[in-house]
Amino acid sequence: MADAAAGGRLLIWMHSDRFPAWRIPESLVEQLRSDGGGGWEIEAIPISAEAGGDGPDRAPGPVREAISRADVYFGYGITGELLEAAGRLKWFHSGAAGVGGSLKAGMRERGVAMTNSAGVYADPLAEWAIGGMLYFARGFDIAVGAMRKKSWPYEELAGAESPLRELAGSTVAIIGYGGIGRAIGMRAKALGMQVLAVRARPGRTMLPEADGEFGPEQLGEVLGKADYVVLALPETDRTRQLIGAAEIAAMRPGAVLMNLSRGGIVDEAELSRALDAGALRGAALDVFRTEPLPPDSPLREHGNVLLTPHAGSISPRYWDRQGALMRRNFENWRTGLPLENQVDKERGY
Repeated sequence: MADAAAGGRLLIWMHSDRFPAWRIPESLVEQLRSDGGGGWEIEAIPISAEAGGDGPDRAPGPVREAISRADVYFGYGITGELLEAAGRLKWFHSGAAGVGGSLKAGMRERGVAMTNSAGVYADPLAEWAIGGMLYFARGFDIAVGAMRKKSWPYEELAGAESPLRELAGSTVAIIGYGGIGRAIGMRAKALGMQVLAVRARPGRTMLPEADGEFGPEQLGEVLGKADYVVLALPETDRTRQLIGAAEIAAMRPGAVLMNLSRGGIVDEAELSRALDAGALRGAALDVFRTEPLPPDSPLREHGNVLLTPHAGSISPRYWDRQGALMRRNFENWRTGLPLENQVDKERGY
């Protein structure tokens, strides 16, 4: 990275015409220009990057042309055509936390450094998870459905079969205990919940908020202990379809499944069947195999499913965190220090 100190070219494609939450502020672009001094050329392309999941499917011509001269690229994922055009690229930073769609063969073979935005989304997604737990614990799904029908659900909520619970004293299993998972765990612990953490490599660091740490091979055991199962792990070859019929059957009757990571981790057909059978209290889903969720999806037919349109991470504070990460890493790159949030390209996160 010795030549990085002398200068180079940074390309930024993080723009949206329709959604201000995903549009890089001009003030941040100017801060990066100032950070780079006279040796770095900073170009931010004002063409919408309509990205879902971990990046757009296609890149327009001006972006392909611009990346051919770039040493560093900041964007919402990187397409195969961009990677092919990026002959000089040395470092790519993704504005997404999940990067499975960006791990093209060329990324591994060419030795391009890769960082992601893990941790940037932790706070809003942790609040989404706690909100989903409260939604089912306090019977908001039942109350909302009944009130829309102009009925009075007191019997359902106060009777012998009442589903009302308190979060305090209940158990949450968090599958994937990185930045997002830990943010959920810390909030859950503060509310008096028992926290079970499932990690790829348990025992690496102290987790004072966790009541138990488990490895992936113990998933079935953990599922049977939890009132709430939260999926906060990346989608990789190992985790795709991780939650299928056997895993759902291992969950407690009356448990809630929550997915805020990637839709491909859950077998949606099996989940719908379990909901039809009354095997689960409900499900809270922010991500889906196909997005937007098709109008005829069976998941839309269940009154005890909370659906949000992959919006759990949206926050007016996003660019505060994202901008701080980008500036710190740009400084690290120019001075030869290790980059934060480096992606293990073999593990996929």
